[in-house]
Amino acid sequence: MRKGTTALLMVLRLAGIVQIVLGLIIWLGHNKGLVPIHSIIGSLFVLDLWILGVVALFELPSRGLALFTLLWGGLVLWFGMAQTTIAPGSGHWLVRVLHLIVGLAAMGFGESLASRVRRVGNPKPDAP
Repeated sequence: MRKGTTALLMVLRLAGIVQIVLGLIIWLGHNKGLVPIHSIIGSLFVLDLWILGVVALFELPSRGLALFTLLWGGLVLWFGMAQTTIAPGSGHWLVRVLHLIVGLAAMGFGESLASRVRRVGNPKPDAP
């Protein structure tokens, strides 16, 4: 499962970096036409996070972080889809900042889950 977890993590990282770059371009108003691409990649990001969460549910002895990450992925998806309708107007910048923070947190949860799954799948040998 170590290779699969590594692949999921690499996809999560790549999608996360692309999301940050696209989000900043959109935020700065350079190309609003990128919003659908940002949405599609964001959905793939969440799907990858959920798959990683399900893998962690089966691999880790403690399931708390995996369950929380699955729920957080739902929050990321909902927030991304609903953010244009939340606080439109001059206060919308705060929604954008929160959207970025929620996404960055999701990246951190994915990193943490992958690290734990890889550790469990490759335990250190006992000292003699």
